[in-house]
Amino acid sequence: MCKYWACKVTYVQSQTILIEVLERDGHDVSDYERELAKERSGLAIRIARQFRLLEIASAVERPETAASTQG
Repeated sequence: MCKYWACKVTYVQSQTILIEVLERDGHDVSDYERELAKERSGLAIRIARQFRLLEIASAVERPETAASTQG
């Protein structure tokens, strides 16, 4: 799963650079910028969900770990 996120982040970064280059060359990049904004938003939402799931899983595991070390 981590490789997937790394690939998505790399993709978004690459698209950002491409858009900057195209814009500098005088191309209309408004459509590309809109699509990139959607990609960034979706990626941020997915990453936030993953972190939340990790927090929940961590909270669930803590009581069991504490109980097993006490006795």
